[in-house]
Amino acid sequence: MKKITFLILVLLAFSGFAQFPETFDKELPTSWAVFLGDNGLGATRTWEYSTYEYMLVLWDEDTNGGTAENWLVTPKFNVSSSNSVLTFLLTDLNEGEYGSNISVRVSTKESQTTISDFTTKTTILESDIITASVFQNFSVDLSEYIGSDVYVAFVMTNNNGDAWVLDTVDLVPNATAPNPVITPMPANKAVDISIDATDGSDDDTDPDNRVDFSWLAATTGDAATSYDVYLGDASDALSLLGSTGNLSVGITGMAYSTTYYWKIVAKNVGGEAVGSETWSFTTESNPALSIETNELKNVSIFPNPTKGFINIKSDEKPTKVTIYNLLGKKVTTINKSELKEDVVDISNLSKGIYLMKILIENTTKTIKIIKE
Repeated sequence: MKKITFLILVLLAFSGFAQFPETFDKELPTSWAVFLGDNGLGATRTWEYSTYEYMLVLWDEDTNGGTAENWLVTPKFNVSSSNSVLTFLLTDLNEGEYGSNISVRVSTKESQTTISDFTTKTTILESDIITASVFQNFSVDLSEYIGSDVYVAFVMTNNNGDAWVLDTVDLVPNATAPNPVITPMPANKAVDISIDATDGSDDDTDPDNRVDFSWLAATTGDAATSYDVYLGDASDALSLLGSTGNLSVGITGMAYSTTYYWKIVAKNVGGEAVGSETWSFTTESNPALSIETNELKNVSIFPNPTKGFINIKSDEKPTKVTIYNLLGKKVTTINKSELKEDVVDISNLSKGIYLMKILIENTTKTIKIIKE
């Protein structure tokens, strides 16, 4: 099956606690703490606030063979019987496994920064992330601490590992698993479903070969907080693409004249829906003037990470270079006439992770870049 892409999505959560949800939409609150592990390794990298409104921690390159720890700790809060589950959004930012992890630790002591006071409740590995750069919803049961005041720490442990992003930390009630979603669009067994293939146009805003999916939450049972999206070319060969808190998602890389099978599994802190149905639909035939979307082969960039300039190495001069942030918003476009010696200047961008889309004639390649 042709390669598909699951678009970046953001989950919103709500709670009655004054300091939660924390969505990091302005800056890291002063009530949170950031510090290094006891061994002092990784002093050049710590958790930092991103202007794209999340917390980011990059890997530590100079650990002298040791293990670096970067700590991010919540303010103290009271765990109640009605809000005993901690939820948060998390993802790593690079494909592949680099040996880093995020542990969630809890302390009932007075100090916010005494490492020995914290007990590890769960550890999230890079292999637990379904799709790099796509947020997943995680939860930790704090019911054993009901009635207690606690701190919760997010600790990134690594030796030249991966970069991680954290967002939307919240406290929610426990719940029972939701019921299956209803009303799929495209409708079950629908035919001639349109494919949006306008990314090569001048507005450069729509992704290549996109189909939009939507559904409705069940009208009975406890509410879902996230939805796992499955897609495949056979009903018994579905692949999990990622998770979203929305009731819709755009999927790119869809092929013409192809029958797809898909399923949405509703989830919350109580588990996942039982009996979620698998639906199917068939896409339209390839229009006569459709845009070719074959990926470029002989294209590479360097250096990456970069502090400001990126060189593009390719057989032909790029027609256009477009840079997006992790939420899919276009931040820079450079046309062929503006490219000097195939060098792209991103020194004006904030530190963070971006996607660089390189267009040559009517073929493209997208590469993840890091601005230091």
